Amino acid sequence: MIHSTGTPPVSEELFAFAVRLAARAGRMCAEAFHGERPSSERKPDGTEVTAVDLAVEEFVRKELAAAFPADAVLGEEAGPRAGTSGPRAGTSGRRWVVDPVNGTRQFGDRMPAFSTDLAFEDEHGPAIGVVNLPMSRQLVAAGRGLGCWLLLGTDPDPLEALRSGRGRLRADGRTELTGARTQAHNIAGWPESLLTALHRRVWLVPTGGGALDVLAGRADALVIAGPALGYEDLAPLPVIVAEGGGRITDLTGAPVLEGDGSVLVTNGRLHDAFLDVVAEAVQKGSTRAVLVDAHPGWAAEGAALSAELQAALAPEARRVEHIGSTSVPGMAAKPVFDLQVSVADLAAASDAFDAPLAARGFVRSRHETDHVPAGRDDGQDRWVKRLWTRRGGPGPDVNLHVRCAGSPNERLALLFRDWFRAHPEAVPAYARFKRELAHRTADSGSYAEVKDPVVDLVAEVAEGWAKETGWRP
Repeated sequence: MIHSTGTPPVSEELFAFAVRLAARAGRMCAEAFHGERPSSERKPDGTEVTAVDLAVEEFVRKELAAAFPADAVLGEEAGPRAGTSGPRAGTSGRRWVVDPVNGTRQFGDRMPAFSTDLAFEDEHGPAIGVVNLPMSRQLVAAGRGLGCWLLLGTDPDPLEALRSGRGRLRADGRTELTGARTQAHNIAGWPESLLTALHRRVWLVPTGGGALDVLAGRADALVIAGPALGYEDLAPLPVIVAEGGGRITDLTGAPVLEGDGSVLVTNGRLHDAFLDVVAEAVQKGSTRAVLVDAHPGWAAEGAALSAELQAALAPEARRVEHIGSTSVPGMAAKPVFDLQVSVADLAAASDAFDAPLAARGFVRSRHETDHVPAGRDDGQDRWVKRLWTRRGGPGPDVNLHVRCAGSPNERLALLFRDWFRAHPEAVPAYARFKRELAHRTADSGSYAEVKDPVVDLVAEVAEGWAKETGWRP
């Protein structure tokens, strides 16, 4: 993939700064790797963190604050930091994304298969990506418009590489899918249908250097499935793969930073063929619920979607609100927006909504009732709704729930959201439960069936909170 002329290249000086900072952070990790085994603890989401993770991220944050105080920083361990003032995006509109030790478990187990990752995003999108493999003294770095480079040693000179052209990576290789050498990451968590479909067509091998191996011609593709990767894991990859001549999406073909937490990296020539095989596997097999980490842009995107649909569905739509897990700050969720439309007359609204929703890519579902929480005396007729879904665009995936204003199911959707917003300390535990459930259930239907009783328990607690506080929808 050649750099698009529609966006400007990143500056060489900024590229060099990012490479040198990631190199210094990697040296800290390497020194700690050879020292005493670091103690670890569990974060609220169930993953591990060590003192080395925290120290390296703090070092990177201090360096970024000194050099670019107005830039935002999103870190794997400490979360987001805004600029010196202003909103979460920072006063500059630019953001750095830091994963100090990508592979904390491997680091703690003395396996030299971890990296220190750094990414930079500006108003045009991903601009710089750096993946430093300090134990092998390899650093992969790319800048928009500057190419993708493999730099060797503990103190690489990025500007010398740009001048000399040494170490530049450009994907090449086969055009035939059958037998393609495909690195399979986290294969134990793959759906059986995906594993079977790819096993029949390609040569599946253990993960080695990941995207680096694809760009260097040592592999034809990389597939990551199972438990979803976080944003910090993915952030450096789009510019690295694009500038290295490859192609990257999630396994549905969506942009990887907006997708379901899965990854497909290819040499570019094989990408569509891989997506066809994956799509066929999903059609034949069960679709497992896939959760991703909360994204800081979900709130704004949900508000924009609500406003768009409010205008499109007026006057029948009394209000449109962002509900569900993507509406709760910090909550892991399936990458699908749930929106609720409150109406006076369900049947009349349903007829009026078909045309404007179809024009926006929505399909009406036959599902017309909600789960009635345990212990309720309500009849099913009080929990009716209409449901439209959109998958694959235009715009993000959406579940659009249309419910009668004042109905118990309309009220519960808002109460569930507002209770979690008012109790952020409960979010990590619920998110951890959802991740474990998604990993252990074979398909989305089973996931929802097991989750419903837990939602009922949360609703019971939330009802008590509503009475104490006087909460109203």
